[in-house]
Amino acid sequence: MADAGDGAGIVGGEKRPAPQEMAMRALRMLERLVAGSSLTEVAAGEGLTPRRARELVAEVVAQRGFDP
Repeated sequence: MADAGDGAGIVGGEKRPAPQEMAMRALRMLERLVAGSSLTEVAAGEGLTPRRARELVAEVVAQRGFDP
């Protein structure tokens, strides 16, 4: 039996994005946030739920650090 977290966000047999695609998505999301977009707007633009967008942003900030 698979874990509930396996394939999160993958619907209808879509393949998982490549690491480069994920990095570009993270960069786009951070740029939009810095430009003043709300997390809800960023999530909608990327086709994500606000919760998943928040998780991804938190992961990137934890990995790279953030200096406002």
